[in-house]
Amino acid sequence: MAVKESQDALVAERLQALGVELLTEWDALVFLYRHAASLCTTAQIAQLIGYDKAEIGAALHKLESLGLIQRSRVSQGMRFYRFSAPEEPSRRSRLLELMNLAQNRAGRLLLLKHLRRPGLPPVRRSDSGLRLA
Repeated sequence: MAVKESQDALVAERLQALGVELLTEWDALVFLYRHAASLCTTAQIAQLIGYDKAEIGAALHKLESLGLIQRSRVSQGMRFYRFSAPEEPSRRSRLLELMNLAQNRAGRLLLLKHLRRPGLPPVRRSDSGLRLA
């Protein structure tokens, strides 16, 4: 049980250090991490990962302010979005740890536990199953 709790605490610390709080931010970050670069609109990214355009727009804006992505100016309604690894080595290693964790279902569930959905508190796992915190 202690290993599970320590991994839980590590995930919370890693996410906090990166500044990623919302599931929409995480999903947008993972999308751009896996695709490295994309020439598209916010609406297209939202459609591809299953969110509302406004939610993804806010997530992309925050990720850019955190230095985790770069985006170009709008040209003909499109932007160039690119994943940008943090320059600080400790921040970069935290991000890579979380990306590796997200490679399997158990890791994704652990991340989900710590990421809020817009307008809702984070999901916490209890002995009886999932519940809202």
